Amino acid sequence: MSRNGVVFLAVSILVLSCIAMSAVAIDAAKEKPVVDEGPHPEELYPDADIIITADPKGYTLMTFKAYGDYKVTESHPSEWFSKTITSKDLTVRELSLAKENMEIVFDGATIGKLTLFSIDNKNAMNAAINVHFTMVSGSIQSFSLMSITNGIKQYMSTSYEALPTPIRTADLDFISGTVDLINPSSMMLSVNTLNLNLGQGMAVNRLYTTGENGKYSNVCITINGAHVGYMSNVSSKIGSLQYDFLSGEIDYLCLGANTEHTSNRILSSMATSYVSGDVNVHIGSLVTVRNCIIGAGIINMPKMLCNGDPLISSPVHMVVIDAPDVTVYNDTAFLNERRTSAYHFNNYKIGQNPYASSVMDSFNLYNESSKVYADDGVWPSISSCTLPTGSILSLNTRFYIQPDAVFTIPKGTTMYNVNDIVLCGKLNIDGRMVNNSVIQCRSSSEVNGEFEGIGYLADYVYYSSATNSLKVMSERDAVVISLQEQNAIEDITATLGEGKETVIITVDGSSRIYGNQFMIALTDVSANGEFDKELRLDIKGIDRNTLNNCTVEVYMNVDQQVCNAIYVQDPDTEEYAMLSTAEYDPQIKFTAGGNQKFYLLSYTTDRPELPEASDKGMSTFDYALVAAIVAVLAVTVYALFTMMRD
Repeated sequence: MSRNGVVFLAVSILVLSCIAMSAVAIDAAKEKPVVDEGPHPEELYPDADIIITADPKGYTLMTFKAYGDYKVTESHPSEWFSKTITSKDLTVRELSLAKENMEIVFDGATIGKLTLFSIDNKNAMNAAINVHFTMVSGSIQSFSLMSITNGIKQYMSTSYEALPTPIRTADLDFISGTVDLINPSSMMLSVNTLNLNLGQGMAVNRLYTTGENGKYSNVCITINGAHVGYMSNVSSKIGSLQYDFLSGEIDYLCLGANTEHTSNRILSSMATSYVSGDVNVHIGSLVTVRNCIIGAGIINMPKMLCNGDPLISSPVHMVVIDAPDVTVYNDTAFLNERRTSAYHFNNYKIGQNPYASSVMDSFNLYNESSKVYADDGVWPSISSCTLPTGSILSLNTRFYIQPDAVFTIPKGTTMYNVNDIVLCGKLNIDGRMVNNSVIQCRSSSEVNGEFEGIGYLADYVYYSSATNSLKVMSERDAVVISLQEQNAIEDITATLGEGKETVIITVDGSSRIYGNQFMIALTDVSANGEFDKELRLDIKGIDRNTLNNCTVEVYMNVDQQVCNAIYVQDPDTEEYAMLSTAEYDPQIKFTAGGNQKFYLLSYTTDRPELPEASDKGMSTFDYALVAAIVAVLAVTVYALFTMMRD
């Protein structure tokens, strides 16, 4: 073969080989899909200053805008930088290098302890920055706003009145993910405003509302769908406190501070948190709360603080608790049934059972043993409470006062109640109490003083066995009947008060009464001058349609030396009609029908003329009703105004 032939053959083989290799490469490209890495963190959150995510290997990736030594250069023209964090814990930034307004996003990473800022020099202690932190997904073992380096701790103040303010406003949005512990601060540092929002996808085992210590001027906590295991304040001083719980679930909720938060009998470790300003609590019907106590520092103030300072004077503030579907116990700790041990939540997880240990009795103060709960102790009591003089308490919740408790409303203090109070202990009314609901007086209870309003003091009767006929007697004008289990009731008979008036409710036909708890009251209210007596009948717990199918009869003892007549008033025409008479009989009987107000008129000769219909005046009861409504509206408007202001 000639030289040209050899060259031609070699070139041909080379060309064919290249074509074959190209075909193989194309086929290989078709078989291997192109990996779509998706948008980069800075593309997802362009407005953030710092973005914390996970890299493909599972390490923590921190993407951040230029700052400090990280500068835009010709070799690095982008303002964004990133670095991989291989350690378990992460402190996001030194406070001395932080901007006035910081935006931090956490999405998808898994972190042990996450601290947003480290106070690294003396000047940074009063940086007063604003931070907005958003958790979109991921997992955090422990979350904290700030820590302080060892060299700076010597400049820390021990007085709540002279604390530095490294953070002015902290807006924390936990949208989705899991956090074992949210503990905003654990040191004597100040934050002006804390807004904490827990969203639908969040699960938080423990929430120390204002951290283990510090000073917070304004605190607002919103729960909208999250599940929280344990929630309590610890040792911080709080200006105003607002809870707005719209939906979600809380296993153990302490509105103030759980005094048995720790069993460490050292004053510096005790949960002496208190609120000096107003408290507004709203817990909606879509929130499930397994256990709730009011805690200390809201109406039950500490005598001394964890730094050793005495609480010189109790705050004068307004407390509004609007939680109609929640039972709030007037305790400062979660106690067992025997009330000798308290539950602790140091390592609590959602759904677990907390462990219990004996209630603290004494602690060491200046090398001497002092009582924890005593007039000269850290707190006056674990269950008894005296409202701060001059304060206002408004309750719309089922409030439970334990047998070993004394609840005192001192002079100069006002309490409004529009929901049931379960009174097992003692209630002392030296100030003003406006009761517009039912106070259930259990067997061991005691009430000293008088209250205003349209509510009742009711005896309590409990049925442990099933029966279709309920018969009770009460020394008071009202009675609460509670059943262990719901069953079909055919009739209820209640004999009430010193006059032994009797109310009989009988079901007509095949209908039955179903329910676990009923209240029957027949009270004597002040007459309007035209009648000798005015009575008010109130029946609760029976379905309205069922009650319409019942016959309600009232038997009332009267003076048999005279004739007596019972009248009712038509609500439309305001005209009075006679319902029943008893001439020289010791008892008068009448059927209530759909009426609630009844008027007694006594006479000795001719039956008197019916009073004329008039809208010129109101009875004392009507005035009391209007006054009560106005008072409650005033409290509500004030609370709403305060919430809007905050």
